[in-house]
Amino acid sequence: MRRTRKLVAAGCICAAMAVSMTAYAMPGATSLVTVAPRTVPSASSDHTTEQTQGETAAAPETQAAQEPETTGAAQAPETGALDQETAGRAEDKVAVGAASLTAASNVSVTASGPEGMISQAAVQMAAASPTEAPSPYKDVAVSQVNGDDDYVNIRDEASTEGEILGKIYNNCAATIEETVEKEDGTWYKIHSGSVDGYIKAEYFVTGDEAEALALKIGKMFGYVEEGGLRVRTEPTTESDIITTLWAGEKYTVVEQADGFVKLSLGDDDDGNPVTGYVAEQYVQVYVKFDKAISREEEQEMIEEAKRRAEEAEAAKKSSRRDAVVAYAKQFIGNPYVWGGGSLTRGTDCSGFTRGVLGHFGYGLSRTSGAQAGDGRQVPLNSVEPGDLIFYASGGRIYHVALYIGGGRVIHAIDEAHGIGISSMYWTTPYCAVDVIG
Repeated sequence: MRRTRKLVAAGCICAAMAVSMTAYAMPGATSLVTVAPRTVPSASSDHTTEQTQGETAAAPETQAAQEPETTGAAQAPETGALDQETAGRAEDKVAVGAASLTAASNVSVTASGPEGMISQAAVQMAAASPTEAPSPYKDVAVSQVNGDDDYVNIRDEASTEGEILGKIYNNCAATIEETVEKEDGTWYKIHSGSVDGYIKAEYFVTGDEAEALALKIGKMFGYVEEGGLRVRTEPTTESDIITTLWAGEKYTVVEQADGFVKLSLGDDDDGNPVTGYVAEQYVQVYVKFDKAISREEEQEMIEEAKRRAEEAEAAKKSSRRDAVVAYAKQFIGNPYVWGGGSLTRGTDCSGFTRGVLGHFGYGLSRTSGAQAGDGRQVPLNSVEPGDLIFYASGGRIYHVALYIGGGRVIHAIDEAHGIGISSMYWTTPYCAVDVIG
């Protein structure tokens, strides 16, 4: 039997290659697309069993036990560190299911194992009466959106007047559930992600064009189907063994060639990338795509982005405030000079705060009374490091200090003390002002 290459799609699309002796189905309830069956290898294939001369054909687990580890083989990272799948925009991994081989074979097929793969027995039975496999891209579309916007709206009816249910961005995938002909052109009813709705066909490519595009834009991963699978340094059963993989593990696929799949195994202890080859029939290769997003999901994404931006800004401000305090402390012990403005040779209270905050780009007025109007007044019980604390007599501000946290301030105190640290309550504070924001 000819061996076939598995290529399964994700993100509501199957990137399975059109191969002989293959059956595809549309499991409607789960909105899965199609399946690439497991290859049934011939007994003489070295790539099928990784059988070297003198070895008995056996399951990968058995072989791993029988074959001694190669001396000097590199140690791969722990399993937990090897999963190379990442999150960008929300993605669906489509498990590719199986059903309905051919009417002539009259075979009842059930899915088995992770990803809903066709059972070995089912494929062998289908091979007994092979037929031409339908294209796995028959009902699959990849969005191609041109223009200023990189998305197109999905509506609740085949009309530009329909309510907007969500968006599909460029290079996303969808399953075509229905084709609708309207006066303004062809529309598809599609399913992508959590969205079911209508979109004009002009924004999609299908068939061979979709397949060619899918292999360029998709992210390819390999799911290990057989435990004890040996990883080798080269695409040959004669090369050294790096490590063994176990059923259920997932890795990024670097390339496929000559009956082997090259996997990325993460980094070694020195941070160098580790790759290795496994026999392709023991790895389910699938492609992941981005999908459409609903209006609710989009709003959640916007809110999440806003929250992260606010957290980043808060962290930035916190870091900036810490930097202001650290800079101010460098001048502890330097002299106090009435009317002075030098942080090293001598300064008064307002010259000190002006010099410290000016170093970070905050422009302050020259006198303490004027500085009280340079920022946003904040409650004294919620001041933060870097805020200015003012002191007054009879309502007239006469002194300013820089809050450094813990109920303390740093300031140019007087000629006897110079620049130093004291309690914020060395005398009753009048008000506080935030100039950092």
